[in-house]
Amino acid sequence: MARRKTYPKWVCHPCGVTYGKWYEKGDYKGPSHYYSTYHMDTCDLCGTDNVSVTEPRDYGGLVAGWDNK
Repeated sequence: MARRKTYPKWVCHPCGVTYGKWYEKGDYKGPSHYYSTYHMDTCDLCGTDNVSVTEPRDYGGLVAGWDNK
């Protein structure tokens, strides 16, 4: 049986736009006012190091199938 990946703790902006529920084909569809805090770390989706990241909830959570892509 395949083991499911751990839900990401930190997500960079490109991955947030690609896998976030608040984006459709790159267009933002989330709340009109929303704030998030970023810091420099490693993106848990793409593995890019020393990049600005935030929590997946700041992109509305991740779409189903994020762990298969």
